[in-house]
Amino acid sequence: MRDVRRLRGAKAAKAKLEKKRVARVSRDAPALPAPTRPATPVAPAAKPKKVSAPPFGMDGSTADRLKRGKVEPDATLDLHGMTQAQAHGRLVSFVRRAHELSYRCILVVTGKGAPRAAREATEAFAMPERSNAGVLRVMVPRWLEEDALRALVVGVQAAHQRHGGAGAIYVYLRRKRGG
Repeated sequence: MRDVRRLRGAKAAKAKLEKKRVARVSRDAPALPAPTRPATPVAPAAKPKKVSAPPFGMDGSTADRLKRGKVEPDATLDLHGMTQAQAHGRLVSFVRRAHELSYRCILVVTGKGAPRAAREATEAFAMPERSNAGVLRVMVPRWLEEDALRALVVGVQAAHQRHGGAGAIYVYLRRKRGG
């Protein structure tokens, strides 16, 4: 590939004309009949499973703006120090209220979770299969995928460092319909 050079001047024009001529000739040529194949039985396609709401996902430009921290959250929810039950209830009501107020982007601060050494020092028995992530940090994205919130949420993404980094997530909400 080092030897390849771009055509310039008359050579480039000649190559362009040749390319057009070949395209014109192939277009004007009579179409050949398609080869026939013996019919093979085809299994009917399975019906797609109905989902209550479209899956998570947002367009690329929105995801990029969130990743760069260019979108300012309309509201913030801090779940530090809450139990799972408290945090789940607060998250559901917060997301519903934000959707009612026509917010598009909200920030949910979960915290990073305690480092493994700190957890092991406070626990009598440490479970080896537990990850380094905090419980809320793992559970909040799961809760947002539940039926109660799936219809309101477009996507979830880790927050930019300005907004809490790994200890927070952006929740991008659907537009409010009718009104």
